[in-house]
Amino acid sequence: MAISSITYDFDGILSNTWMNYRPKLYDNIFNANPFMYWIHANGRKRTEDGGERIVIPLEYGKNDTIKSMTSGYDTIDTTPQEHMTSAYYQWKEIAGTTTISNKELAQNQGKNQILKLLQSKANNTEMSMSEIVNAMMLAFSAGNGGHDLLPVFHLLQKAFASTTVGGINQSTYAWWQNQVIESSTSSTATWAQLVKEMAHLYNSCSKGGSKGKRSHPDMILCDQRYYEAYENAARDKGQIIMTNETVADLGFGGLKFKGATIMWDEYVPDVDAGTAVTVPTVDTYWTDELTDYSSAAFINSEFLELVVCKGQDFTIGPFIQPENQKAKTSILYMMAELCCSNRRKQGIHYKIDQQIVA
Repeated sequence: MAISSITYDFDGILSNTWMNYRPKLYDNIFNANPFMYWIHANGRKRTEDGGERIVIPLEYGKNDTIKSMTSGYDTIDTTPQEHMTSAYYQWKEIAGTTTISNKELAQNQGKNQILKLLQSKANNTEMSMSEIVNAMMLAFSAGNGGHDLLPVFHLLQKAFASTTVGGINQSTYAWWQNQVIESSTSSTATWAQLVKEMAHLYNSCSKGGSKGKRSHPDMILCDQRYYEAYENAARDKGQIIMTNETVADLGFGGLKFKGATIMWDEYVPDVDAGTAVTVPTVDTYWTDELTDYSSAAFINSEFLELVVCKGQDFTIGPFIQPENQKAKTSILYMMAELCCSNRRKQGIHYKIDQQIVA
């Protein structure tokens, strides 16, 4: 009887504590990398009531019937306008488990001990989920046969081959192409040239109306060397370096460029090569002969959103013991997709010399 009571108490402690821990685990996952933090902090996560796929309405042209009249008898143009379409994104599922064996429970039979054990399991779940989601977000294409979340560098691309984004062929429709600046070791050999190209791309991404929404990029997501090159350029010119203190406190950088917060992530790839960036040693940081180039994504998060299926936003299930195993398992699950509604407001800056020193 006593053993049954202990088991019952442990089940209650496990399930109740784990379910109550969910908000903290949820926040920690979203605060673990710059891009997911920015999407979450700026209210760019939207819940949708299911559906076979995610439908994003798009406007891609102007009404051509609007014009001045030369006289009171002019014929007014009544040509039907077809400047609306939709992008379609597929739901993606992410799942993982947290398992506690019967042996672990037996070895931690006090309430405090079981809470410590659960905390260690939670820490591992947070770290693993955060790292995997970050890797998905900064890849060049959706991994696992296209079943991973769409990455930033799929929605924003350096070239416009005949591939679809959101079900729309980007080579056929110029209005569905993001802005691009390809630099080179010869043109971007100075901090001044780097800043000049940044300003040009920022302005290019800011063109066009946006119906009350922010028209300019609010986030520049880059690698470490790009971030430090801009920081050195600002200091060299004696400029006051503005920062987003909240972002800086999280360790994501936080410098400001015009209206955008610059954030760096170690997983931002070399867009030119399509590979991860090699990080040099501290002693030779600015002298290593690197073949990698720096890259940055100029992001207007007004037109990027993480769409989550209702009731499927990193849900945590109770600890359940299967019939054939002396262990209890809880499932962590999400059903979502990263979607873009205006690619022209986004930009890629790539192939930048990593050895800029002046």
